[in-house]
Amino acid sequence: MIVNKQYIVCIFFAMISLISCKNRNKTDENNPQIVVNDEMFATANKEAVRKENIQIDDFIRRYKWEMTTSNTGIRYQIYEHGRGVKTKKGDIVTLDYTITFLNGDTVYSSKTEGNKEFMIDKSNEVSGLEEALLLMNQGDRAKLIVPSFRAYGITGDFNKISVKNTLVYDVYLLRVN
Repeated sequence: MIVNKQYIVCIFFAMISLISCKNRNKTDENNPQIVVNDEMFATANKEAVRKENIQIDDFIRRYKWEMTTSNTGIRYQIYEHGRGVKTKKGDIVTLDYTITFLNGDTVYSSKTEGNKEFMIDKSNEVSGLEEALLLMNQGDRAKLIVPSFRAYGITGDFNKISVKNTLVYDVYLLRVN
């Protein structure tokens, strides 16, 4: 009987997952002083978010931007109001945009990549961008600061954005369909 390799790989990863779940909240066998538990991870994540928020607030003060903070930590400033329709989930939007890091380095821009077009709430775009777009109307221009946990988080985008990077967007909402 020939066994499918994918089947074996799936079983292997399932067993590893079960073993790692079973060993959570126990002392590490190699070093009894290290305790692996959910509280440690939660504390570390809270501290990382706190530090990132300090960096974002310092950035905003440095540029003297007047930004609003959403419930999820997105900072936004609509600096030019358009007269078009308000966006909603399911709309296809077209953006002229620039994405930079807090240090000012440009990561992506419609000048080199072309305009961005996607469906809100049905795309692979970062959730922070989609959330901010739902606050905008066609023709609006806005500055957005998206914390890493609402952007590409601990994985990055596997291209130009590395792990835990805050993203600064300058967007012009060209079209809403």
